[in-house]
Amino acid sequence: MTEKATSLINIPSVGNVEKLSLVVTAILVVVNYLVGSQQMALGVAAGGVLFTANFVAIRFVVNALVSNSSSVGFGIFAFIIKMAILVGIVATIFIFTEINIYGFFIGVTGVVIVIIGDSLRRSTNGSL
Repeated sequence: MTEKATSLINIPSVGNVEKLSLVVTAILVVVNYLVGSQQMALGVAAGGVLFTANFVAIRFVVNALVSNSSSVGFGIFAFIIKMAILVGIVATIFIFTEINIYGFFIGVTGVVIVIIGDSLRRSTNGSL
């Protein structure tokens, strides 16, 4: 029992991907605010921050599964709950606010590009 509790306490720190994702999101927000509009910049911020948080949640669940501190059933349950929360937040954002959908997808794309770029960088260093 204590091994499971201590392994769940060792939450991974904020990694390089999360930091770069937030930096890229901030740059995209500034560029879209200066070139586009305030609603576009707000959409970029919402998409970037939400999907960076999604990546952190995925990392937490995967680390819990890899460290054998929880069962596979818990992992499946956690992923389903995570996805339901993500869909609920996105639906709430689009229903109750006037966020620009194109800006939202620009923010999401920025995070995805950082994740792909970091994976490619690691694969060229010899680690897959």
